[in-house]
Amino acid sequence: MLLAIETSSLVSSVALLHDDTLRAELTIQARLTHSEQLMPHIADMLDKASVKKSQIDGVAVAVGPGSFTGLRIGLATAKGLSFAWNVPIVGVTTPVSLAWNFVGVSDRICTLIDAQKGNVYAGVYRWDRTTLTTEKAIYIAPRTEVLDTLEQEGQPVVFCGDGSLKGRKDIEGRSPLFRMAPPTMVIPRAGSVALAANVRFAAGDYDDCMTLTPSYLRRSEAEVLWEKRHGGASCR
Repeated sequence: MLLAIETSSLVSSVALLHDDTLRAELTIQARLTHSEQLMPHIADMLDKASVKKSQIDGVAVAVGPGSFTGLRIGLATAKGLSFAWNVPIVGVTTPVSLAWNFVGVSDRICTLIDAQKGNVYAGVYRWDRTTLTTEKAIYIAPRTEVLDTLEQEGQPVVFCGDGSLKGRKDIEGRSPLFRMAPPTMVIPRAGSVALAANVRFAAGDYDDCMTLTPSYLRRSEAEVLWEKRHGGASCR
């Protein structure tokens, strides 16, 4: 039984995957902090699914990029449970887990995660039946620049992630080849984190619980401001 945690955005999502069966999933956008709701959600899900802690064989967690605070809370929780239960852990990047919302879809999948100030963490993926291919690895760019490039390439694209929700009007008005994912697929979900991680669990490919870190790709706004105020000194 695999427990999956997704807290890389405003969405709080937890799931249980047993072999090829999604036993339970709880996905909420309640604007409460992840520190308030994550552990209660895990406990509630285990209770409602009649799953004991001793039945958990591994923990999967989204490692970003995304919300700095959300990622820290989710990863700290996942690492704590992995250590306490003595089970392996696997980190999944948020764009890859988003792409797993679209298994079997023939269109290109563009994941856009909000990076603030008009920028996004972008990635482009495609499914070949049951095999996910990365066409463009995660990079940071202005959202308009990403859309310009995809429009020039002239292929059907489905968009997902909170960066696409922020740019919905631009995406939908840009090209007939562009479409937004439906509400159930546009957001990151723990069920998809579990599916992506399960491939690695099956191969015995785990992360080190002690050294697994979030994939920030950039410094937080707080770090940038601190550095400006202190003349370039590092706050780490």
